[in-house]
Amino acid sequence: MSLPSTADASLALLQRTNAWPSTTSIRRVVGRPWTQAAAALLLVASQSVVAQAPAALTPRATPAANLEFATGIKGWRTVLDGVMGGLSTGKIAQSEPGILKFTGELSLDNNGGFSQTQTSVPVGTFADQKGVVVRLRGDGRRYQFDVRCSNVRMMAGSFQLQFDTKPDTWLVLELPFQDFKLYSFGQLVRNPAKLRPENVESVGITLADKKAGSFAIEIDYIRPLGAATSAKSADLATVAEQAGLTTLLTLAKASGLELAPGQRYTLFAPTNAAFAQLPAEKVKFLTSPEGKTTLQQVLKHHVLAMTLDSASLLARRRVQALSGQSIAVDADALTVGAAKILAADVAFDGGLVHVVDAVILPELRSITELLSTQVNLSTLRTAVEAAGLGAQLSAENPGPWTVLAPSNEAFAALPPGALQKLLENRDQLQAVLAAHVIPSAIRRQEMLAQGSARTLMGQSSVNFALTKGAVTASGAQILTADIEAANGVVHIIDRVLLPEPVSQSAKAAETVPVPADAAILAVFDLAIERGVPLFNSGERAACAAIYEVAIGSVTTVGEMALPASALATLKTALRDGRQQQDPTERAWTFRLAMDKVRQALGLEQQR
Repeated sequence: MSLPSTADASLALLQRTNAWPSTTSIRRVVGRPWTQAAAALLLVASQSVVAQAPAALTPRATPAANLEFATGIKGWRTVLDGVMGGLSTGKIAQSEPGILKFTGELSLDNNGGFSQTQTSVPVGTFADQKGVVVRLRGDGRRYQFDVRCSNVRMMAGSFQLQFDTKPDTWLVLELPFQDFKLYSFGQLVRNPAKLRPENVESVGITLADKKAGSFAIEIDYIRPLGAATSAKSADLATVAEQAGLTTLLTLAKASGLELAPGQRYTLFAPTNAAFAQLPAEKVKFLTSPEGKTTLQQVLKHHVLAMTLDSASLLARRRVQALSGQSIAVDADALTVGAAKILAADVAFDGGLVHVVDAVILPELRSITELLSTQVNLSTLRTAVEAAGLGAQLSAENPGPWTVLAPSNEAFAALPPGALQKLLENRDQLQAVLAAHVIPSAIRRQEMLAQGSARTLMGQSSVNFALTKGAVTASGAQILTADIEAANGVVHIIDRVLLPEPVSQSAKAAETVPVPADAAILAVFDLAIERGVPLFNSGERAACAAIYEVAIGSVTTVGEMALPASALATLKTALRDGRQQQDPTERAWTFRLAMDKVRQALGLEQQR
């Protein structure tokens, strides 16, 4: 198929579609589900700004007021009726990135009955604006928006405008300043001073509906109602239709990609010229039935499940895309991945769009495939092949996985002959490699906050720390971080992590001490828990690989704690299973051996 040429959208069209309609009352816009067409249209609509995009972007300065919550909820506080003897409660938290959640219990005791969250804003934040635009999700109760001004200061006084919420429904509310009324101690002020937008010094949301009980409301953003946010009112389908179909629209339709309804997104929209830079054979593949899954992954790599304006985006080093992979951000070069930002902060009903000059391609190779391309990981690749773990980390197993990959120099630093002994003993090699695999995707920026993570079979943990300015994993320094793969992430480390063997004192003739029992049970339970879904979904080889690693780890690390009969059962299963060519038979050979040992040890549980 041929791809459309670049659309020549005019600035007049953009201005026409971006104009807010005037209003004298609260205007409610319920967020609509994003079908595949709506998602495509949202992506495409941003193309209308490309013709007028500046050659270089000058990002906005980060506002002092925190009204978007992209960087948290700092600056927000609660004000309760306790100042007047009431007993109402209220607390704020970040329920998810970019969302402030205000919850509590309204009490009418002691003449109380209000709970509020508010924040200060620099005077002038709302200068020359018509009002505020709020996106929120409530519980069906009636709340009020509060505005305080520097020119009108009175005890328990503020400008207020009530609004209704719908249970579990996201609403976009336009609140014109002209509709606000001045109240003091809940009473309407006669002959009030006028609300002057240039004097607004704080904003907040209050519950005071005189109904005792729990409440919960989530706020996505609070923005000035005026020219700065006029694009929010544009209907995406209308804008896209007027702007004309583009390459991105064509590909989005072909992908059948659907985004979750009610979610807020940031979209990196490549221009038509950006898609034209792709090789013709790659475009042909992406638009073929065989390439549909890959096309969806490529498009997801241009979407963030949060709203980040240009200032918040460029304040970060990496962002997480819907593809599951992270993308590097360079504030100096004004790039996201390899793409330069041409136009920023185009606001739509579903979020924000940043127009970019290149297609941001995700990594489509699996961890196993990546290891074959890294010259400094050739020893690890040999070890993975010798241990039979290639299938576990291949494209057949989506993971995600984190692999702490020792460099060639790390393996060379082992005692003389140690590496050769590992390569000759498959069970020990599997136990060692399992200590380098985490069954989740953890990037470097997440490590210190997480603290530690259990390894593949749960026998040991990897502890993350900051040592002499460098992030370490169980003492190993991370040399190269965040090498993205289709099924996880790889970090190159400077030494081999060796699992700790079971203590000599744990050995007993035919009875396993309680700590060893628990450890073996945990390993087998974890293996079955992760293997069964893979087996049932048809990924029999991946299931068999998990079982094999579990048995190999137990027979190696826990050999001295196992009864002789149990050890013989497991070793026989390893031998017989490895000779099986059929992955289904191989998986069952390993599974039956695990079940037999668990039963023999008296550890069988109802599953």
